[in-house]
Amino acid sequence: MHGFESHTWHYFLCIFYMIKYPNYRNLFKTFFQFDKIRLQKILHISQNAIFTGIFSFLVGTKIDSYFEEEGQSNESKLETILYLLIHLTSLILTVYYVRKASKFIPFMFRLTNSYDPFHKSHDGENLIGSSLAMSIVLVTTQTNLKHRLSKLQTMFS
Repeated sequence: MHGFESHTWHYFLCIFYMIKYPNYRNLFKTFFQFDKIRLQKILHISQNAIFTGIFSFLVGTKIDSYFEEEGQSNESKLETILYLLIHLTSLILTVYYVRKASKFIPFMFRLTNSYDPFHKSHDGENLIGSSLAMSIVLVTTQTNLKHRLSKLQTMFS
């Protein structure tokens, strides 16, 4: 048993040394960096989040109204599942097209020529604000979807 423990410890130690660590010096330097480029990037993320949130609210409330819960109590399991699938599919299309529509809005706070508002970030940091806004707003506006999911849950429990 003692040999097994030392072998396991050796294995974990080898894995620990094989991990490729990031360049912490550069990470800390860029983490605390605040200049005009960073300010514009934050403004751009915020602008995208605001417009995406507005689009999501308008479209999300409209989609939810198409799936009114009137008569839900008389729905069969199959009808409830079909309504849920159609509702979810329409939300997926909404996410796709709201994201596309938000690209039509130009960046309004450009302070320098060195900031490229069309730069594609390799780690997706420019998607954070709009994705978060879209998620929160769409989940909040879909009351009929939530009710049907609760109904389905009680049907299967």
